[in-house]
Amino acid sequence: MGIAGKLAYSSGSITASIPQYAIQTYIWFYYITVIHMDPVWMAFATSIWTVWNAFNDPIFGYISDRTITRWGRRVPWIAVFAFPLAISMFFVFGPPGDASTYGNFNLFIWLTLALLFYDTCYTIVVLNWTALFPEMFQTNRERSQMSLMRQVFSIFGLIAGTAIPPLLATTMGWSGVGLAVGLVSAIFAFLSLAGSHERPEFREPTLPVFKAMKHTFSNRSFIIFVSYNFLVQYIVAVALGALPFFVKYVVGGSDWDQTVLFLVLFIVAMPVFAVWNHINVARGPRTSAIATLLWVGVTLIAILFISDFTQALIVIGIAAAGVGGFMMLPDILIAFTIDADELKTGVRREGAYFGFNAFVMRFAVLAQSWTYALLLNSSGFDENLVVQPPSAILAIRLLLSAVPLAAALVGAAIISRYPFHGQALKDIERQTDEMHAQKRGEAPKA
Repeated sequence: MGIAGKLAYSSGSITASIPQYAIQTYIWFYYITVIHMDPVWMAFATSIWTVWNAFNDPIFGYISDRTITRWGRRVPWIAVFAFPLAISMFFVFGPPGDASTYGNFNLFIWLTLALLFYDTCYTIVVLNWTALFPEMFQTNRERSQMSLMRQVFSIFGLIAGTAIPPLLATTMGWSGVGLAVGLVSAIFAFLSLAGSHERPEFREPTLPVFKAMKHTFSNRSFIIFVSYNFLVQYIVAVALGALPFFVKYVVGGSDWDQTVLFLVLFIVAMPVFAVWNHINVARGPRTSAIATLLWVGVTLIAILFISDFTQALIVIGIAAAGVGGFMMLPDILIAFTIDADELKTGVRREGAYFGFNAFVMRFAVLAQSWTYALLLNSSGFDENLVVQPPSAILAIRLLLSAVPLAAALVGAAIISRYPFHGQALKDIERQTDEMHAQKRGEAPKA
């Protein structure tokens, strides 16, 4: 594939990142501090969303694996659901009123239905786009390089999804922000199709559903991976969602300060992608994953002690050096678990694996929701107060420091058991290459 095709495919990272991070970062802040929804009602809405999200991912992944069309298994799903994804974002950030005019129960119904619609569209588009990655790119070096390229686009999506919304909201309103984010997501979903292709040798019958589930959850490397990835996504969700609270209530910053903080986070992360790419190629994804977790977790503990916005910029800037690894490594790690499954079952099942991975990841959002609800409610946080009580300030600090550190330490211990490292990584690359040559009717490479 030429560079233009790689860039086109990689641009789909904007579709994968901008709506997800806009929701992770601002859904709690917007519904609680702007339209004054009760945090408990909010937690119930996001919990229902999480349950649906957990189950729809493996369902749509399995359906994707079984899809047979002249255009392939994945591409038609992306093309059909890109535009509905745009509309769904408008509904998420465009409720018809606030808690005083529309009521907490009605907001709960609206938000729940909007999130279910959004997540259905997002799952179908992003799962199928992501499932193309292990199929199109085969070796650790190639996957690492392509993951780097994808994450550069992700940075632009992250900036657009986290740093820009509070500025746009002052002129467009939050419903306008939702529509703008959705339309950008749809545009790049369509653009990614220009660089997407499916290998004809993988258009083969998949496993029956119960046999597929048995093989998926008996894959030891996959269990290790999803446990690690759950904690990574939990760290990201908790930390990003806590940043607006931290800027506003702890260091007394403005909407512009929020934007600056997010820009520093992602501008620092971008050039460090090359460093993580080098470490991954040289030392493997397992070592890289451990290093990123420890870097981010240990660095963020300084949040407990800082007292002004300048100090916050320094700490977040240092922590950002590990964010690139968080973004690059999960797709590389899961790709080799998919290769191991193919060697055992004889078929490629990217849809099933990304679906079941997403099934587990959605519980990170549930964990984030109840972490916020419990800590904020028990601390005496009141969104109507300009100055929060010391207990609420401590709770916000903990969300951005001690909570991520605890998750990082557990995650590092788990991913240290990942089996594809050193010679084992080279062996699975060789064995997979030989199997694919056989499927194409070719002699394996010497």
